[in-house]
Amino acid sequence: MLSLEKQAEHLQKVSRTFALTIPALPNPVDKYVSLSYLLCRTCDTIEDDPKMTHELRVKELHNYAKAVRKEIDHTKWTDTIYEELKDTSVPCEVELLKELPDVLERLYSYPKPVISIITKCIDIMSDGMAYQQMNDVIAAQSDLDRYCYSVAGVVGELLAELFMYHSPVLTKQKDQFLPLAVCLGEGLQMTNIIKDIWEDAERGVSWLPLGLKNDPDNSAEMQNYYSSMPKDKKIELLNDQIKIACGHLRNGVRFTTMIPLREQGIRRFCSWCIAMAFLSLKKVYDNPLFTDSSQSKISREQVKSVVRWSSICAYSNFTLNRYFDHISKGLPFVDIDQCELYARVSKWSNF
Repeated sequence: MLSLEKQAEHLQKVSRTFALTIPALPNPVDKYVSLSYLLCRTCDTIEDDPKMTHELRVKELHNYAKAVRKEIDHTKWTDTIYEELKDTSVPCEVELLKELPDVLERLYSYPKPVISIITKCIDIMSDGMAYQQMNDVIAAQSDLDRYCYSVAGVVGELLAELFMYHSPVLTKQKDQFLPLAVCLGEGLQMTNIIKDIWEDAERGVSWLPLGLKNDPDNSAEMQNYYSSMPKDKKIELLNDQIKIACGHLRNGVRFTTMIPLREQGIRRFCSWCIAMAFLSLKKVYDNPLFTDSSQSKISREQVKSVVRWSSICAYSNFTLNRYFDHISKGLPFVDIDQCELYARVSKWSNF
């Protein structure tokens, strides 16, 4: 079984942001969420591998879900996928993949309701990523909504379910809580997509609704497309997506204020994630013609400020709302109907 120390070490290597925010959660929710993130990351590893064909990615994404559910031998499958990815995927992710059997043993040690929640998330995520592999063009905003749900909106649902398991009083507001959770996940994912457009282009990938075909062999063409785009069109494109992302994040704030005041760890976790997303979007909004992903990253000083001030403000819904009004000041947004989005994209009740 993966030790908690090793789990924390893997999390630090694959995501410094979540390595910062997840420890704010109460015990044992922090352990559940940390392990969930590592399992979700393995989906990303398969999806992002530059060598595998679309067809092979689809096959292995489905096999991964089967391995998590114990429908196939997870040790044998791990050995196979490790050999497939070890020379082409990100080293820290390959290192995590190699220890997947131990990660799964940690999962199986959890209470049955927690196993069910985490397994359902992996089912939906792997299925959604497999669908995207065979439909590898984001042509409209609805395509982007569906993709963001598969990779992040469902993580919002996972978080909501784990929070309700920890604090059952939240189940009284489940019909509101879950749709807002999807918005939180999609807002965070859209933020990543917006600030990482150049990094993704280097891999031949675009998640913006431009109708571009994702293909690792066409990375030069993808980068040239963005480089040659007229400035006014690029600004309009990014501003439109920033508006939507901010709308999702505002719903994420509503999600956070629904969490009982006594659950300060959960409120801090959500607040830190949302605040850092708003600040990242502000950097892009102020410099829409940026040419490198490093130009969209927030500073360590800003991260420290987020941790300090959002933690203080989390003790009151009034002050928390005022804090988010302050850090998002000047950013455009559109209202997102969370119930309409939820009805359109969520697969949670189908699995």
